[in-house]
Amino acid sequence: MIRSRPHATSTWPRVLRWPVALIVAGSALFAVPTAASGQAGIGGQAGASGQTAARPPAGDPVVVSLGDSYISGTGGRWAGNSDDFLFDRGGTDRAWSRVEGELLGGSDRSEIYGRTAKTGCYRSDSSAINSAVGTSGLGLGRPVNLACSGAHAANVLRASEGGVGLHGEKPQNDQLAALARTSRVKLVVLSIGGNDLSFPDLVFRCIRAYTLRDDPCRAEQQKRLDVALPAMGAAVGAVLDDVRATLAGAGYADGDYQLILQSYPSPLPTAKEDKYEGYSRIFKWTGGRCPFTDPDMTWTANTVTPTIAGTLARTASRHGAQFLDLGNAFDGHELCADGTTHPKGDPNSTDVEWVRFVDYTGQGDYAESLHPNFYGQQAIGICIARAAALHRDATCTGTPEQGLRGVRVTAR
Repeated sequence: MIRSRPHATSTWPRVLRWPVALIVAGSALFAVPTAASGQAGIGGQAGASGQTAARPPAGDPVVVSLGDSYISGTGGRWAGNSDDFLFDRGGTDRAWSRVEGELLGGSDRSEIYGRTAKTGCYRSDSSAINSAVGTSGLGLGRPVNLACSGAHAANVLRASEGGVGLHGEKPQNDQLAALARTSRVKLVVLSIGGNDLSFPDLVFRCIRAYTLRDDPCRAEQQKRLDVALPAMGAAVGAVLDDVRATLAGAGYADGDYQLILQSYPSPLPTAKEDKYEGYSRIFKWTGGRCPFTDPDMTWTANTVTPTIAGTLARTASRHGAQFLDLGNAFDGHELCADGTTHPKGDPNSTDVEWVRFVDYTGQGDYAESLHPNFYGQQAIGICIARAAALHRDATCTGTPEQGLRGVRVTAR
């Protein structure tokens, strides 16, 4: 099945925090020491005091993820979506287990998210950076996931630059600074900006429009996005500068590591690519759990995702970062996409959705809704690994009905 859509670049941030319907819901000043200040410059020159500049440590090489829920791994518990509420939910609930000999089992989210299941960062075992190293063979070092569900740009900035911690943790760049002094940072991948656009409110309003049979949300929300995008771009640019400054403070020159800013994959297909097209409207609510009007689905896929990605691409260019366009990374595997199924057991990446459905029934955690699931996170990991190998701006595209083997990365 061939799909045509304007090439998207994406965005769906966040922590999704849902009340009865849902609410979805991840900057910096550049300050490089100079020889004039009595400290050595980035290039390793001696300062006025005659001391030699610090250099990157000779410790173990690491690749690092920073930012929000789309890279922390929220949603990684689920290997597809299932209508089954019992036991392992049709094989999709990776947190479910049963002791041999016992009749009933249970789900323990810490099996997937570790201690962050309780703190709220939701860093999964299949997060994009873990998948980039594990399933995709990124040979740059061990993965370190510092991203946190719900993060805004200010949660990445160092405290000295106005950043604030989240869920009891220090700002992410302060954590990066400590890591960079003991381990050799080879790659930093950042996903941020969606929460700065207040996407929780946008998604809630779109779901409300569907539920209450109101007019589509797109007209009202497009105006709000147009106003908010410039500030989001500036905030993300500040984060990129602060990543550079953080690593410069640990003795790194810009050429000592790669810095990638990724966009967001579209979680929804266009209305024409929706498998419930032509069905009674109730099917999208009870069966697909994708409660969005047809105009809003198409708007999300063809306008919101590429518009936000365009802002991120320009920001990456202005601040010296590599850009990874994930807009169509889930092509053919978005929520309710034509050709996908709800498995009854033994799910696989070929014919399931790569996005967690809107879980308003309590099968799992509302905060996981509309996030990349186990397969979606592996797909992003493949995108990261192949983009890192290109050493230039890249576009990642999925292929309907081909699963993870159909993920393609090309230079932009």
